[in-house]
Amino acid sequence: MSTLFRYILCFFGSLLIAGCSALPEIAVPQQTAVHKQMPFERPPPTIQELDPELVFNALAGEIALQRGEYELAYRHQLQTAILAGDEVAAERAARIATLLKRRDLALEAVERWIELAPNNLAGRQRAVSLYLDAGESEKAFEQALAILAISEARGENGFTSVLAVLSKQQDQIAAMTLMRRLQAIHADDPEAGYAIALISFLRRDYAQAEADIRSVIADRPDWSKGYVLLSRLRKLQDDASGAVEVLKQVLRQDPDEASVNTALARLLVEMSDYEGGYQQFLKINRLAPDDTDALYSLAVLAVQTERYGVAKDHLKRLLELGGHVDDAAYYLGRIEEQDGHDEVAIGWYKRVSGGDYRFEAMARVAQVLADADRLQEALDWIRNLRVQIPSQSVQLYLMEARILAQHGSATEVFEVYSHALEAHPDNDDILYARGLYAAELGRLDIVESDLRQVIQHDPNNADALNALGYTFADRSIRFEEAGALIAQALKLKPDSPAILDSMGWLHYRMGNLPLALDYLKKAFTILADGEIGAHLGEVLWIMGDRDGAEAVWKQVLEQDPESRHVRETRGRLVE
Repeated sequence: MSTLFRYILCFFGSLLIAGCSALPEIAVPQQTAVHKQMPFERPPPTIQELDPELVFNALAGEIALQRGEYELAYRHQLQTAILAGDEVAAERAARIATLLKRRDLALEAVERWIELAPNNLAGRQRAVSLYLDAGESEKAFEQALAILAISEARGENGFTSVLAVLSKQQDQIAAMTLMRRLQAIHADDPEAGYAIALISFLRRDYAQAEADIRSVIADRPDWSKGYVLLSRLRKLQDDASGAVEVLKQVLRQDPDEASVNTALARLLVEMSDYEGGYQQFLKINRLAPDDTDALYSLAVLAVQTERYGVAKDHLKRLLELGGHVDDAAYYLGRIEEQDGHDEVAIGWYKRVSGGDYRFEAMARVAQVLADADRLQEALDWIRNLRVQIPSQSVQLYLMEARILAQHGSATEVFEVYSHALEAHPDNDDILYARGLYAAELGRLDIVESDLRQVIQHDPNNADALNALGYTFADRSIRFEEAGALIAQALKLKPDSPAILDSMGWLHYRMGNLPLALDYLKKAFTILADGEIGAHLGEVLWIMGDRDGAEAVWKQVLEQDPESRHVRETRGRLVE
């Protein structure tokens, strides 16, 4: 395709760019300075002048796409590909055919795409999928072989590229048959058997996946990658100790094997063995001191296991290495805040400029200021953030209201919620938050108004249904309506401890003590928090099981010595 044509097409296309919004983003093949010998020869470039037919098809295709006339857009895009020898136009035609759900058109476009760009993996992958869907297994197999050849020339794992297609196929029998045919001609490559095991893994047929990977390991007992997958499969089949032993068996033979050491460290953390995970990541850090991913995991586990001084050293080393810098600054802020070094903590939080913890770090700045009796500074900080980060406006209003609820007055809190709703009318998050706050103050009119608005917007909002039902139950009013609301919420979230607690509390208020006890015990088993523990303890106390009540309250207070719910309940019943 001529450079001049591309330039003019891009120019006109920019005028019609809205027409592209319906399509997935298309990645134009990147040119590389390193030219590898590829297995398939590209056709010679088309020397195409800007004749009227070519320009017409290119622009008509864009206009049709903009208007949503996809079949017409497809025809013009494909004709552009034929006239200009343009692989990008062929790819776009294939994507338009996908939108139309026309396999015949998609195959026509993909075949042209492959003809123009025979070494393009995406085109080959699409062809495998389409041929399998059409029941043309031989053609799919030929395209899969091409993927392996192209990947090998690139120094990549071709089985991974084939797997990416096969794992999404509806006909998994055909997909597995194709992969086993590939394995038969690559019997000496463990990646082939590994890919077969992964297909079963992705189908959640863990027993078959284990059989497949054990077969690979039997042929290649020195191949560590197979043991990592085997360990994962044992864990998924509820054999955590077996999963650990698989990895330790490898490390007894090769203590420094990087991928197995990392897999073991992650497995121990997943099993909540934070001390074991810490020791394992410490070993990895000794083997690879500049591995920032392992060092970050080590730092987080040092925090988890309360090695705060060591954690600070690891986090500062991360900053020196330039890895996970935002995360490191956030955790340094948390440690300094915990140690009461407010200004130092704020300094670290302000250094968090991106990543998962950016908003949380900004929130911590406000909280630290407010807790240090610098309320106005905290409010100014939040309000400035609302200007700087308008996309987080709702969350920042909620943060301001929460801080004022802790350190300000009820009037100020309601003013913030009012301003928030002026800026974001009918926002469910704001209405829900204001409803919960109003419940704490006994403002039933606001509670009911706000939560009913949320439910009107989203009848399946389980949290709002539960909150309104619990409010009625807690005040011993409108039991029938409370029961209907909580039951609806429980149907949507049957394992929610908060909703189970509400149902238990409703039955307690209605005098159905055995039912109340059943719901509250189930809730407390899932989440042993202060409010649920207070409710469960009260029911046990009223039923005469005072030792049981004291045991529940003790369990909560061991985790949260300042639990307001337990202290208030126990004080009312005992003292």
